[in-house]
Amino acid sequence: MLRSAVAFLALAIAPAAAFSASRPLTRTSVRPARAARAAPAATATTSDVVEEERDVVVIGSGFAGLSCASLLSAAGMDVLVCESHYELGGCAHEFCYRQDGTPVPSDKVDEGERVFRFESGPSLYSGLSWTDGSPNPLKHVYQMIGEEPEWITFDTWGAFLPEAPEGYSLSIGAQAFEQVLQTYGGPTALSDWKRLAARLRPLTDGVKALPASAVRPDAGALLTVVLKYPGAVLRTLQDASRGLTRPFSEVLEEA
Repeated sequence: MLRSAVAFLALAIAPAAAFSASRPLTRTSVRPARAARAAPAATATTSDVVEEERDVVVIGSGFAGLSCASLLSAAGMDVLVCESHYELGGCAHEFCYRQDGTPVPSDKVDEGERVFRFESGPSLYSGLSWTDGSPNPLKHVYQMIGEEPEWITFDTWGAFLPEAPEGYSLSIGAQAFEQVLQTYGGPTALSDWKRLAARLRPLTDGVKALPASAVRPDAGALLTVVLKYPGAVLRTLQDASRGLTRPFSEVLEEA
């Protein structure tokens, strides 16, 4: 899922070159990255330099950079994304190793070649396959650009814990999680969890109703948050007084 999410954001930016630049904001002189890596001590000549004129240059192809670039591209801007690594994704990129232990860029993996794939970011996301009301900010980006990949949903997941060194596999959902607590958590684990869940659940109502993409640190929040989601703002303020902004240790003690 990680690879598809990153790759699809990159593809959403790809048509950006088709948009005409109405008012150039920057000019970049870019030496080809492969040539620079092959001869780091060489001095660039006039023939080595390629000039490109873009509306916006985004440095870094992590989720933040790709989200920013895809939104600007969807708004008609001509965008260039620069990345020093050979993989997209920033801190959440996927990387591959051949069976002999040598690293290989994912775009150099031959069709049918068996490689080991690793993910440096999250492997399981929540809310991306929802059609409405998702609290996931990445889902909001896809909704704003009007394009989404095909999401793969999981009905089971596994984990290895000190209490379960042999590991376990269970279906997604609260009932299955409660069964795990009963099996591995001790005699009071399930009742403790239910009390904590009952204490936390009311605190999530306001926050879940506030899209993270609408929150901003300046006066523009009056337009994007307060005026657009007044009910959610009021509930969040009420939740703050009930414990949302307090140390979690105090909430645990109360539960």
